[in-house]
Amino acid sequence: MAGGRAEGAAQVVDARPAPMLERALATAALRVGDGIAGLGLGTTAWQSRRLESTRAFEDLDPNALCLMIDPPDMTAKEMAGHSTDVLAALTGLIVLSPPMTDALVEVQTIGRVDGAARPSRRPTRIDAALVQPFARSLLDQTQRLASPDSSEPKIGALRTGSFVAGPESLTLILTAHHFLRLDLDLELGDGVRGATVSIMLPMDDLALPQVGESIDPEAAWKAAMREVAMDAPVLLQAVLPPLRLPLSQLLSLKVGDIVPLPSHALTEVALHGGSSGITQPGRASIPRGTSMVARLGQLNGIRAVKIAALPGEAVSLMPRDDPAAGDFGGMSAQLAMEASAMAARPSSSIETSSMDGSTDSSNTLSEASEATDPPDLPDLPDLPDLPDLPPLN
Repeated sequence: MAGGRAEGAAQVVDARPAPMLERALATAALRVGDGIAGLGLGTTAWQSRRLESTRAFEDLDPNALCLMIDPPDMTAKEMAGHSTDVLAALTGLIVLSPPMTDALVEVQTIGRVDGAARPSRRPTRIDAALVQPFARSLLDQTQRLASPDSSEPKIGALRTGSFVAGPESLTLILTAHHFLRLDLDLELGDGVRGATVSIMLPMDDLALPQVGESIDPEAAWKAAMREVAMDAPVLLQAVLPPLRLPLSQLLSLKVGDIVPLPSHALTEVALHGGSSGITQPGRASIPRGTSMVARLGQLNGIRAVKIAALPGEAVSLMPRDDPAAGDFGGMSAQLAMEASAMAARPSSSIETSSMDGSTDSSNTLSEASEATDPPDLPDLPDLPDLPDLPPLN
């Protein structure tokens, strides 16, 4: 019989969690294949297995064409109302091996299967468009042939426009913990080429959620953990721009010496996270692009910095020749960070400690615990009043 199992072909019968769905898939493949002239499709073997997600995709061909399967009995409106996390846990997959993809492309371009399989290649969007009618018909026929009263997983419809070139990222796209995997071995071109079609269906026994509901049993815990983490204190360090000095001048510094800073230093303060390691030797550093740029000044009599640019944004600062200007137009964020004078004590100059590590009460680089009231710095420009921060949602 055309499409029948070849002499001596062994059908895999061990570990079969869905025997009725296996037969429905094999019969559906024969029916769909009969309607495609020149394909010459026949079935040789099939099997079903229940696999963990870590093993479900491990033996797929790296150049296989993967198409998504929507959850069964879910309307387009319900699909649009669910979150991506819910859909990722309920989405299935149909996988076509490279010989199967090539055969479907060949019968639609030259009218026949062009001999034995050629070396596999990476599938393209054109390949996906040409094989989707076959995949859609195969799923529809399997769904019709499957018993509606069976306890085996149901097959949904093909997701329009879905396309994944290779299985490398499937563990990130499909998040079910267990899958029912149906493997169907085929012969194409009246036996000149072998191919495989695999269908994977989520098998986590999850009830179909209502729109807006989550299927994650730990969703409430994760939300509470996120809220607690967002309230955790984070150290932020304001750092003036680097300063270059002749080595001879550096070696001659002593307690009480003053090192002048350029006038634009106040407009180029960098805010680094305390764990960035940029200012703490021995720690692994993170890219400097994650730092924020700020301008130094004061707010309500307290030294403060105002955010000038967030990470990755272009810096828009005041002209360097007018550091005392009060206009902050062009700033990318309306944030104010009040800092105590003990921790910051910025000025337009830096006083140093002695080279042997001793400190002086006038040393602005000493520990905050040794400082008292901040010195009066009349040349430090004032910051205009900043708006209150909006409450967090």
